[in-house]
Amino acid sequence: MKKIGFVTLLASACFSVSAYADFKVLIGVDPADMQSKNLATLVSPTPGISSALGTQVSLRQTADLTDAMRATRTQENDMVVGPAHVAASAISHHYQLLARQKQNAEFVLVARADIGAPQQMSGTRLYLTQQDSVRAYLAKAMIEESGLTLKSFKTVIYGKTSGAGLLALSANLADVTVAGKEEAEAWMKANPKLAKIIKVTQPVPAGLAIMVKKSMGDAEKKKILRWAVSADAENAGLGKMQQGTLADESLYRYIATLGILTPPTIPGVTTVDTPMVQKLIASGMTPVDTRSQKEFDQEHIPGAIHAPYIEKSLKDRDFDAKLDDYSAISRLPKDKAVIFYCNGPECWKSYKAVIVAKQAGIQKIYWYREGMPDWRENKMPVEAK
Repeated sequence: MKKIGFVTLLASACFSVSAYADFKVLIGVDPADMQSKNLATLVSPTPGISSALGTQVSLRQTADLTDAMRATRTQENDMVVGPAHVAASAISHHYQLLARQKQNAEFVLVARADIGAPQQMSGTRLYLTQQDSVRAYLAKAMIEESGLTLKSFKTVIYGKTSGAGLLALSANLADVTVAGKEEAEAWMKANPKLAKIIKVTQPVPAGLAIMVKKSMGDAEKKKILRWAVSADAENAGLGKMQQGTLADESLYRYIATLGILTPPTIPGVTTVDTPMVQKLIASGMTPVDTRSQKEFDQEHIPGAIHAPYIEKSLKDRDFDAKLDDYSAISRLPKDKAVIFYCNGPECWKSYKAVIVAKQAGIQKIYWYREGMPDWRENKMPVEAK
């Protein structure tokens, strides 16, 4: 029988002709893992989640995992399917882990043989999969654990597949790369004395996971879970997944502590919480929303002005602002106190806006790091455009 890729099958299984369905599903696909064994294949198609729930489903699939994580913070989908760091973001924003593919994996930094310790990576050439992939995300975390940043490297090269990094080591086009541990060990066995593993993650979930809103009814959750884990004809299930457990959630929460979060503070800037933002607004201070136009139109803090920070730079404290469009920030009055916010600790737009606003000479800046998710969680009033 013809094999069908997991993501392709899930997409076809979820698709509905109705553009006005109530049940929204987002599938985040990691481009670096498209050909990986971590994306299971199924031998026969199954009826979709639409049949399982008895309702029509609206599906959106994206390879932009930065956008997928943004969507978990805005909670605009009833169900999110994605790799480990998307799942970690969803679990941090009121989604429940329902099911996941069964395997765990360890990821490693592989370095040229003469690099003796992680700290010696400084000044070398780094190959990563694309910026929003799982591998690049975990590599960045391992680099920061070693006391380095991406700016510590002579060059950083981004590609689309994990295996290309190992090939780059073979061809002396890179000195350090990231790979799955099993993949790296097999490659080093075939290429003895060329490189070695210098940093390893703890085991993390591989493949995809299914998250649903915590507010979803128990009956609907059971239907989706039965569809996800069962492959028998009676239940017409997807199969190849297992029910998520509390132990699984702890693995995803570990991932959430790695490269997702912005620094907790910014030197010379006051970080404020929701009650303080209320008081500052009541005193006449202006909240500045740095998110996208779509997000601002959907909901924002009452009285906020929209000054989007359009980022192309890395989500890193050493980001290169020259790559970004922060013209809206530059036009803000320099003599008025402002409160910058975006989509919480995982969103770097307000962090970057604060940095460039300081450099532009804005005199009094507050940073609402918890941002819109915390405002929403505290049931504060919102406006829509």
